[in-house]
Amino acid sequence: MSLNISDELNMETHENLVRFSVEGTSTNWMASDDLFIKRIDEDNLNRDLLVEHMKKEIQIKNLLDEAISIFKTQKFAKAIEMLDEVLFYDPEYGEALLFKSYCLRGQGHFVKALRHYKRAVKSDESLRDNEYHMAITRQANEERSNFPKLKLNIYAGDEHFARGEFEMAIESYDRALEDSSKFKQKILSKLLNKKATACIKLNDYGDACECFGKSLEVDGNDYAIFGKGVCEYELDLDIDSGFRRCLRISKRQMLQQALILNDMGYHEESSRIADYLRKNHFKNDDIYEKLQALID
Repeated sequence: MSLNISDELNMETHENLVRFSVEGTSTNWMASDDLFIKRIDEDNLNRDLLVEHMKKEIQIKNLLDEAISIFKTQKFAKAIEMLDEVLFYDPEYGEALLFKSYCLRGQGHFVKALRHYKRAVKSDESLRDNEYHMAITRQANEERSNFPKLKLNIYAGDEHFARGEFEMAIESYDRALEDSSKFKQKILSKLLNKKATACIKLNDYGDACECFGKSLEVDGNDYAIFGKGVCEYELDLDIDSGFRRCLRISKRQMLQQALILNDMGYHEESSRIADYLRKNHFKNDDIYEKLQALID
């Protein structure tokens, strides 16, 4: 096994197994060809925050291993919840995408399972499984054949969106919106948000802003509120939106957020803010003193 790993990373071997650790944070034992080993190649890590990055990769790997174990007990919803944490860290984590596909298939969501499988293979070609691909494609086609026309257009739009075909996604969403009276309020607002997001991908902030506005008329939701704020900001409208106020957040307000989050026990989130401030504030003032106390 040829590895390009940092000196700070410890490696133990036992027969055909290997385990990695850094500063007391350790992986489980794994096969010597585990895909995780690619991720900790030093060339793939942030050299400025090398130890922190390695520790995070190990923590995420352990979370992935736990999710896979739960998947094997057929507790699909719980496994998906954990896999989503992995995918929040890295949306293109191939193994997490693959096992989320397995979980979705177990729940009977075959179209979504196929979509996640394709993303997994796109992320890592070594995960390709032609037999699984054929089976899930057949099940997805059967599921689509049972969709009402409205839902079929939404799924078609989602698939175009996932492939980066944003104009075609908008066309599909528009076909679904032709008979919007058949949707429940929350479904309609989500559909309008989908169309608006596709418009943003095409830099069409005017239509996106209009869609978000319609979404808010149907059902007040944070996605549309923030999305509309983004569009207003990009269009440079003379509106003092909540989004603009968020953009103008001061260092003092950021520090206050970090202190509150730390008091509430959200140490990782607090540390993220503190790390950002540490890289952007060097003046020896009260902010600096409080920041150092928080970090120490």
